[in-house]
Amino acid sequence: MKGLFIINPSSGRQNFIDKIKEIAGMLVIDQICNTIDVFYTEKQDDALNKAAALEKGQYDFVVAVGGDGTLNEVINGVVMSKSETPVAVISAGTVNDFATYLNLPQTPREFCDMIADFQLKKVDVGKVNDKYFINVVAAGLLSDTGFKVSKDKKAVMGKLAYYLEGAAELPKQFGKSWKMRFATDDKTIEEEVLLFMIANSQSVGGFKEIAPLASVSDGLFDAVIIKKMDIFQVLPLMISILQGDHVNHPAVEYIQTENLQIENLSGEEVKVDYDGEELPEGFPVNISIIPQAIQIVVPGK
Repeated sequence: MKGLFIINPSSGRQNFIDKIKEIAGMLVIDQICNTIDVFYTEKQDDALNKAAALEKGQYDFVVAVGGDGTLNEVINGVVMSKSETPVAVISAGTVNDFATYLNLPQTPREFCDMIADFQLKKVDVGKVNDKYFINVVAAGLLSDTGFKVSKDKKAVMGKLAYYLEGAAELPKQFGKSWKMRFATDDKTIEEEVLLFMIANSQSVGGFKEIAPLASVSDGLFDAVIIKKMDIFQVLPLMISILQGDHVNHPAVEYIQTENLQIENLSGEEVKVDYDGEELPEGFPVNISIIPQAIQIVVPGK
């Protein structure tokens, strides 16, 4: 087999490059692959452009090495390329919700065994305006935290960098809410919201069951809308979210749908996150699902 590694060297902690070299060496030594090509990103969209240039049959698989943002670029590129190249994921980032949801390998040996078995799973891809996403679109309270964490902090501190930034931002943002309109094919909702998440998988922001009914292959995405509430309601809701039983909470609107249009009616700028990247144009957003649009390499059963 022939594989391409697309690596974001600024993702996650500083020692992960050694892990990647070990994996590449094992794949060749174990005769799982006869050729491994490596591409290092230097700036935004490098991973996207590299993946978009793929041709059908050029590689047996492409590996996205980084966090959710790197995976997002690779997914966008592969979909744009129409090459149907299977995608494998090495979770080297500070947060990688999609890898967590699919229980993808954490060790070099497990990853190499997965490539040797080469089991493929067709998964849905979301489209937000003219961009693609594999895991989540979000906006509202703390959803822009990831934009504010420097690459240096992420490299040294890992997930802790996000938690510290979130702790610093919470006092500034708490009490804020934004009026939004959510329209599906058959219903429209207007609410003052703290935040919303449009999820493809169950895991978002490190919470493993934020969208407990979600599946990456059901042809639907799950909208989790957190309504405005007072401070005394927040802790019980957080406990419910941690337990994955918030679907019927009175402060939560939970919708499964194929299409969703979202408008910001607040008159205030609100940043939109898609897989850890900022959506440049912001609101309004039009979201749709593309069923089984891409193949992911997954562990054998």
